[in-house]
Amino acid sequence: MPAILLIDDDQMVQSVTTEILEFLGYTVLNAENGRQALDILQAQADSINLILLDLSLPDIEGVEMIPLIREIRQDVKIILCTGAVANLDSQTFAGSGILAILQKPFELSDLKETLERYLYINPA
Repeated sequence: MPAILLIDDDQMVQSVTTEILEFLGYTVLNAENGRQALDILQAQADSINLILLDLSLPDIEGVEMIPLIREIRQDVKIILCTGAVANLDSQTFAGSGILAILQKPFELSDLKETLERYLYINPA
C-alpha cells in the first residue's frame, strides 16, 4: 500500500488524519514541521508516494516547502491541506506542483477520493 508523508503541526489533525489514512490502508509517516518533514523525505524518499502538506507550519511555510521537497524528490505528489483560507483554488498555486487543495476540516470521502484520484489515476 502507498506511503503518505503527513506534514501538520496540529497534533489533533495529525492524529485523526493518521487514523483515517491507516483505516484506508495507507502507511503514514508523520512530521510536525518542515525541517522534520525534509529529514524524513531525505531518509525515505523512494518509499513516499504522496505528501499531505499543511499550508501553515511553524518553521517553514507550506508554500516555501514545495521547492525544498522538489530538490529531494522531483516527482513526489503533493496535496495541500489548509484551514487558513476558504477561497484557495488550484490557480493560486499554479505551477507549484500542487495536485489538489483539501480544505480542513475535510470529510473522509473527500480525502479518500482525492488520494485515489492522484495516487492511482493521475500520476504527477
